[in-house]
Amino acid sequence: MYRNIIKTMALVFPVALFMIYGCKKDFLKTTNPNQITETQFWKTDADVMSAVASVYSPLRQPLYGYWGAFIGIQNINSLGDDVLTFPGGEAATTNIALFTNEATNSDAASIFSTLYKSIYRANQVLTNIDKVPIPEEKRKAYIAETKFLRGLCYFTLASNFGDVPLIITSAKTASDQFVPSTPVNQVYEQVILDFTDAKNGLPEVRPSADMGRATSGAAIAYLGKTYLYTKDYQKAAATLALLNSSPYNYDLVPEFSDNFTSKNEFNKEAVFQWVYGPFGDPYNPWGAENANAGMYNYLPQLIGPRAGGGWFKYVPTNYLVNQFMLEKRPAGSDTKFDKRMYYTLSWKRSNFGEADVTWYGGTQTFDQLWASARANVTKISPASLLDTISPGKFLINKFTNGWSGVASADNYWSATPSTANNVIMRYAEVLLMHAEAVAQNGDLATAIIDVNKIRQRAGLNAKTAADLPDLTSVMNEISHQKMLELFFEQNRWHDLKRWYTPANLKAHFTTVNKQGAQYLQPRNYIFPIPTTELQTNNKIKQNPLW
Repeated sequence: MYRNIIKTMALVFPVALFMIYGCKKDFLKTTNPNQITETQFWKTDADVMSAVASVYSPLRQPLYGYWGAFIGIQNINSLGDDVLTFPGGEAATTNIALFTNEATNSDAASIFSTLYKSIYRANQVLTNIDKVPIPEEKRKAYIAETKFLRGLCYFTLASNFGDVPLIITSAKTASDQFVPSTPVNQVYEQVILDFTDAKNGLPEVRPSADMGRATSGAAIAYLGKTYLYTKDYQKAAATLALLNSSPYNYDLVPEFSDNFTSKNEFNKEAVFQWVYGPFGDPYNPWGAENANAGMYNYLPQLIGPRAGGGWFKYVPTNYLVNQFMLEKRPAGSDTKFDKRMYYTLSWKRSNFGEADVTWYGGTQTFDQLWASARANVTKISPASLLDTISPGKFLINKFTNGWSGVASADNYWSATPSTANNVIMRYAEVLLMHAEAVAQNGDLATAIIDVNKIRQRAGLNAKTAADLPDLTSVMNEISHQKMLELFFEQNRWHDLKRWYTPANLKAHFTTVNKQGAQYLQPRNYIFPIPTTELQTNNKIKQNPLW
């Protein structure tokens, strides 16, 4: 299993970070190079491995970075119509959720700089790897892995910031570090090149010692996602279809919840994931790149209710709850509602004719969870944004440790903070992306087959061509299933941007009581280039929308 433990960060030479790959969650062997220079470093296979590992590090940081709970995950998810953010917390987060952010927003700036940190490290690997005497096959694999990570960074920048500086070589002079923004369509072209090279050079599977590192399947999934985002539906469909047959063996796992806990990690649904484990100081996660930084997953701390030890920053919208309840399961089923709802949300089930359950090792009833949530819930104004009258009380359970059997398990001060991996590309998403692509190409029958695989696991009846007779009805079902299946997985906002014009999205947000709907403008479809970057790089200009 991939593990990266950061030891040294020296900004004065190209390799900014030295880290170790590990084969198990209990792998803890580390080295501590001290002030290694560039001429000393690029000598061995171990040097290259450490350098490639350093590219992963900023992306999988437990709190910071695009997939870090405290910065990226909460901000990107807050923009959708499925969660409400409590005011009175971090101003930068609240401003993004309300569409009142400006170029000075520190959260967006952190995302921007973190992604470029990984890009810088990737370019260093690609520039220097030929200096190292390693077998050609291994060299090509390292290059493909590095290009996948660089492509992932630029895909994330393009989808969030639009036009951004495109830097694919190492700077030779100080002035080389500063370049103007490249049009977003050209950034996506580079993303496609990087993912294509990664697809062709990465292994299809990893041995147990390397689980968690990128594979060709991950590259194919993100290449298909890039084609989908750029509306090249023919290539998106053809690319994503590669993952539906040999040599790939992806499939949906029977238990939806196994994608989000530590019970069944590295399962057949996981296409790409950030790996976490019980190493470092779990109680000091803020210094994310130091020798003793915690390698735990802090999503439960972000989401969990107060009674479970969490910070409790989000609550599901009425719209999400209503979407889950639109369709009941067939008569005689073991649950009344969509099976995914029982892991995604927590609520008082007796209000709906089902037996109540408890969480956190039987220490918390729903009434107790809700009582601990009241202080934050009452901050949401106007009150009409959230139905808090029984039976309209719901909380988020997905990604929390409510299942763990441990009291207060969402608190990182707990004796057992989460070590669950964060799967950021699942086969379920591949199916739904493929469904969208083939539907846009006119193949509604195949789209319905893809959607029915998702519905079947959720315990819902299959849809037929009579149920979904045209593109509009198929796309509505895809939108519905993506909302429920991928809730809080950083997809909803990007889907809404692709499917709605700004004016139509504003109307939708108003209808479903999305907080900040009145402030949404076309410019909010992207983040502005951060002020700190504009002040540093005199060749860059702010995006015209801003």
